Amino acid sequence: MSGMPRRTTLLAVLLTGASAAVLVVDLARPGLAAPVRAGAAAALAPVQEALAGWDDGRVAELTAERDALAAEVDRLREQAQDAAELQQLARSSTVAAVDRTLLPARVVAFAPGSSPVGGRTVTIDVGSTDGVLPDQTVVAVDGLVGRVLRVAPTSADVLLLGDPQVVVGVRFGEEGALGDVQADAAPGLPARGHGQLTLTALGDTAVETGARVETLGSPDDVPYAAGIPLGRVVSVDPDRGQLGRTAVVEPFVDTDTLDLVAVVLREEP
Repeated sequence: MSGMPRRTTLLAVLLTGASAAVLVVDLARPGLAAPVRAGAAAALAPVQEALAGWDDGRVAELTAERDALAAEVDRLREQAQDAAELQQLARSSTVAAVDRTLLPARVVAFAPGSSPVGGRTVTIDVGSTDGVLPDQTVVAVDGLVGRVLRVAPTSADVLLLGDPQVVVGVRFGEEGALGDVQADAAPGLPARGHGQLTLTALGDTAVETGARVETLGSPDDVPYAAGIPLGRVVSVDPDRGQLGRTAVVEPFVDTDTLDLVAVVLREEP
């Protein structure tokens, strides 16, 4: 292979020299140059074709090598990003609160609430072969994402927090008062912003702006494990004399931009 560039250079020099000779003859004796030009073209045509063929092949080879290297760089960059995100998830307060085995997963598809299948969901790239079961909790670095709705061998659909079907039992505030969180607000309450949820306190418990909201938990962690960060109270609704005061909750997790998540695996009995 090392001899090929030297041969190519020699051929290029010969071609340049022949072309220069024809040009000199053409300038000195225009009529005499025609046979010389024709003869040179006939003699050098195979060389030019070989040179051009080698150039095209070499360019194609170098292009393929460049593309392969670029693809490898992209793959390594994605691996580094995944490792950083997994490390961030492992160190997050969410993981500390759950104290369960987490199965990392990547979001690979999204379905809006108007989907014929029903429910605002995302599809993740782990399934029953990985130990995923329906009604397992799904979390991200910042907190609750939702729960597993449907499971296939290598994928699963997750019903997201904020879907109208989702009601989550919670504790809020320093005293751990009880309530629930859902997407819809009762008639007469102020409009909610995009992604915001409604907290309804149990009984006549007061709700304060800034209160942290976490999951209450369920027996066997079905469908939500206890103590998972959910959101924060950003405003309190006017007291209308109803049983159970209400407030607006801003979720910690933006479900519109999900990427790396984790499924909370249940403990074996």
